[in-house]
Amino acid sequence: MITFEDFTPGSLLGERGFLLDREAVAQWTALFPDDGESLPVMPAAMIAMVVMRAFVDILDERPRGNIHAAQTFWVRRLPCLGERLTTRLSCLGKEFKGNRRWVTLGSETNDAAGALLFRGRMTTIWAA
Repeated sequence: MITFEDFTPGSLLGERGFLLDREAVAQWTALFPDDGESLPVMPAAMIAMVVMRAFVDILDERPRGNIHAAQTFWVRRLPCLGERLTTRLSCLGKEFKGNRRWVTLGSETNDAAGALLFRGRMTTIWAA
């Protein structure tokens, strides 16, 4: 299990690839049909899904009871159908506030050429 002590501010936690293919978009638009109007450009709301898939894969041994407290994204460009993306997740910081363990994670998603697509910042109350 990944504990609060395992996080080191400034460290890369891992990276995951994602192919923005028709299957991924079909799964998304099954839930949010109106988002299909942006195609072939990825719907902006899918950013959260791309980043959260990387989070779940990279931090797969999370303790039960974590609280997702905040998430923000900065977009440079949205990818198009067929593009391969790579999301890197890093620890930006950790601190105790009262008796809670706060972990701040950063994400950076790039295209296949390494150009920045979007960045994110997520704050989590870590359970262990």
